[in-house]
Amino acid sequence: MDKYEPARVEKKWREQWAKDRLYKVNLNDSKPKYYLLVELPYPSGDLHMGHWFAFSVPDILARMKRMQDYNVFEPVGFDAFGLPAENAAIRWKIHPREWTFGNIEKMKAQFSTMGLINDWDYEVITCSPEYYKWNQWIFLKLYEKGLAYRGKILSNWCPVDQTVLANENVENGKCWRCGAEVVQKEVEQWFFKITDYAERLLWEDPPQADWPRSLIESQNNWIGKSKGLEIEFKVKDGEASVRVFTKFPETIFGVTYMVLAPEHPLLSKLTTTKYEERVNKYIKQAQRKSELERTSLEKKKTGVFTGSYVINPVNGKEVPVWVSDYVIGTYGTGAVMGVPGSDIRDFHFAEEYDIEVIRVIGSKVGEQSQVLTEKDVLEEGYIVNSGQFDDLASPEIANEKISEFLVKNGWAEVKVNYHVHDWSVSRQRYWGTPIPIIYCDNCGIVPVSEKDLPVELPDISDYQPHGKPPLATAEDWVKVKCPSCGEEAKREVETMDTFVDSAWYFLRYLDPKNDKEIFDKGVVSNFTPVDIYFGGAEHSVGHTLYSRFFVKFFKDLGLVGYEEYAQKRVHHGVILGPDGSRMSKSKGNVVNPDEQVEKYGADAVRMYLAFMGPYDLVAPWNPSGIKGVYHFLERVWRLGDSVGEAEMSDEDKRMMNRAIKKVTEDVEDIKFNTAVSTLMEWLNHLMKKDSINKSEFETFLRLLAPFAPHITEEIWQNLFGNSKSKTRNPKFSSIHNEKWPEFDESQIGAKTVTLIVQINGRVRDKVQVEAGINQKEAEKLALSLADVQKNLGKKAPRKVIYVQDRLVNFVV
Repeated sequence: MDKYEPARVEKKWREQWAKDRLYKVNLNDSKPKYYLLVELPYPSGDLHMGHWFAFSVPDILARMKRMQDYNVFEPVGFDAFGLPAENAAIRWKIHPREWTFGNIEKMKAQFSTMGLINDWDYEVITCSPEYYKWNQWIFLKLYEKGLAYRGKILSNWCPVDQTVLANENVENGKCWRCGAEVVQKEVEQWFFKITDYAERLLWEDPPQADWPRSLIESQNNWIGKSKGLEIEFKVKDGEASVRVFTKFPETIFGVTYMVLAPEHPLLSKLTTTKYEERVNKYIKQAQRKSELERTSLEKKKTGVFTGSYVINPVNGKEVPVWVSDYVIGTYGTGAVMGVPGSDIRDFHFAEEYDIEVIRVIGSKVGEQSQVLTEKDVLEEGYIVNSGQFDDLASPEIANEKISEFLVKNGWAEVKVNYHVHDWSVSRQRYWGTPIPIIYCDNCGIVPVSEKDLPVELPDISDYQPHGKPPLATAEDWVKVKCPSCGEEAKREVETMDTFVDSAWYFLRYLDPKNDKEIFDKGVVSNFTPVDIYFGGAEHSVGHTLYSRFFVKFFKDLGLVGYEEYAQKRVHHGVILGPDGSRMSKSKGNVVNPDEQVEKYGADAVRMYLAFMGPYDLVAPWNPSGIKGVYHFLERVWRLGDSVGEAEMSDEDKRMMNRAIKKVTEDVEDIKFNTAVSTLMEWLNHLMKKDSINKSEFETFLRLLAPFAPHITEEIWQNLFGNSKSKTRNPKFSSIHNEKWPEFDESQIGAKTVTLIVQINGRVRDKVQVEAGINQKEAEKLALSLADVQKNLGKKAPRKVIYVQDRLVNFVV
C-alpha cells in the first residue's frame, strides 16, 4: 500500500459516504433504536477543540452501536439565539441573522471533517421561525395552564440603558455595555411557574435515571425542599405581624432578634422616624449588591435596627426587628428569626451588634452556662431555658413536641418551602424568540392566536436598548389589532431566555420539518427517551433542570409518556492548552483542530482525544501524544502488507477474543481511553508476526473503525472490497456496515476477575485481570490507571494492601 496520507484518504471517504448517503437515518427502521445526544453547540464561528472532544469521542459509541445493528440517531444542530450575535451585530454592523447563519455554514463544513454519523436532514437551528414558532406555542400552553405569568422580581438593573442584565453581563458590579453601576431593582417580567413542578423535579433515591451523582445533588440542593413551620410574630403596638419560616422551631425560646430583607413589604411600615434615614441608606447600599454577594458565606453580616419590635409568642418577650441584606426577599418569607445561642451566623451578628444571646440547647440536661464564643454555640443536645420543654433531646424529640405546641396554639402552621424560584424568561434583547403576547387597553393581556404563529422577528438596525428593549423601535411591528376586540394594541417587545430554546430541542430533532404540530407523538414515542446524553458539567442546574421541567409539562399535555428524557447522562471533561491553562487567544495557547487535522488527520485527532484519559478528565493538550497516535495509525496502515493465510495460534485467538471483549465493554462503559490501549496492545502483538491471518486483521479493523473511520475504510476497501459476503448492504461494502465482532468466551483462556483499586479505602477504579495475578503485577497494572494516577498525584504509597482476585488498596 502507498504511504499513509490522511488528507487524501479522509477527503475521499467523506465524499463517498455523502454520495452514497451511508449514514442516512430511517426512524421507521425495525431495528432497536439508540438515541445518542450531544448538547447542541452555539454557532460561534469556529469549531474549537472542545467541540471535537464533545462530539467526536461519543461518535465512537454511536458507531459501535450502529455496527451492533442498532438504528442509531446522533443529530447535530445549533443553539443560535443569544447575546453574542447581538454583540457581533453591534461590532461589525451586520444583522445577527447574517452573522449567525454565516457561522453555521462554516461550522457545518468543519463538522464534516470529524467523520460523524449524523444526518443533516435532522438538523435544528433554534433561531429559525420553523423552530421558535414552537417556543411560542409552548409559551401559550403554559399561559393557558396558568404556568406563564407576569410578575416582579429583584433583577440586575442598568439605570442608564434602562434594562435588566443577566448575571454574566455584570462586570465588577457595572453594566458591560455602558459601564454604569448596576443596582438591584424590582422589575416586571414574564415567568414560568417551575415552582409548581418543584416536588416532581426532585430526584428520588435511587434516581429514576442514570445521571451523575453530582448533578442530582446540585439539582436537589437548588430546588431546596425544606419542611418546617411558618411562625407568626405580632408587631408590638400594631396590628401587623411578621411570618417566619424555620426548620428549627425547637429554638424559638432563644429568639433575641428578627431580620427582614431590604425588600420586605413591611419594612417601610416597621421603620420608625428615628431610624428612617439609616434604614433607607442601607437599602440603597443593598440594591448595589447581587444576590450572590449578599448570600456569600465569606461576607461579613451587616444590618440596621428599624426601631420596631415583635412579640415572641411563646414567652411574650419583645424582639428587636433589624434589616440585613443577607436575607433575600424571595427566599421563604423574606424574614428570619435570630437565635444566636444555636446558630453560628446568628451568633456573629449578635456579637457584632451587642444583641442578647440566650442558650436554649445545652450539651447536658439543665446546662446554664452562657454562650460566650462560637465554640459555645450548640445546634443539638438538650433543650434548656425553654419552660415546659426543658430536658427534651434536640432535635429528635424537641422539634416535634414544640412544633405541635406552636400549631395547637395557632401561632404557626406546617409549611414546605422550596429554594427554587420561578423561571424568569423575559429578556430585553433583540436576538431571541418574541413573546407571543399583545397588550390591549380594553382587554389587558391577550395571547396571540396559535394560527398566527410564528410571531416573527422584524428586521431592525439598532440593537441597543436605549432605555427600552430594541424591539420597541420597530413601531410598525409593535402596532397590532387586538385579537379579542379589534382595537389598536401593542405587541410584547421582550424576547425569551435562550434556555427556552435548549429545553426541548432533543424532541424536535426527531421531526424538525413538521409545521402542523410541535412533533409527531408516534415518532417521539418510538425513539425516546434519549439513551445517552453527553454534555458539560456546567449545565447541572440551568439547562438540564429546565429541560426536565419542560418534559414533565409535555407529559401533562399528553405529548410524551415519561418523566425523565434521558436514561443516562455523561459529563465530558475539558481540554486545556499545552501550558495547562484554559485555551485563550490572549494566552496564545489555543490548539486549532483544523490545523491538527491538516497535519495529522481527523482519525488521529479523534483517537488522541479518546486516548488522553477518562472522558471526564481536565487535562492539557500534549503535542507528543497526538504524534504517538498518528504513528500508531501509520503502523496499522503498514500492517496491511502482512495479511495472508497464516494459521492463528492459540495465543493469537486469545489476544483477539480478549480485545473484542475489552473494547466492547470499555466503549459501552465510556472508557474510551482503555479501549484504545487494548487496540494498541493488540497491534504490538500483531506487529511481531511475519504474517497475519486475514480474519484476524478484519476483526482488528472492525474494532478500530469507530475510532478511526477513514483509515479503516480505506484499508478495508483495498484489501477486502466487494468480495465480502457478510456485508449487510452488498451494493456498498463499507466497513461501517459490517457486524461488530463478538468474542468467544472459550477462546479467551485464563479466567478474568474484576480487581477493585482503592486509595485510602476509597474506590478509584476497577480493572479486569487474570485470576491468580500476583501482587507485583496487580500493583503495576493498578498504578497505570489514569484515575489512580490522577488521585495519587505525586504521592507515593507508603503501604499496599492486596487481596488476591479482589482488591488492591494504596495507603498514602
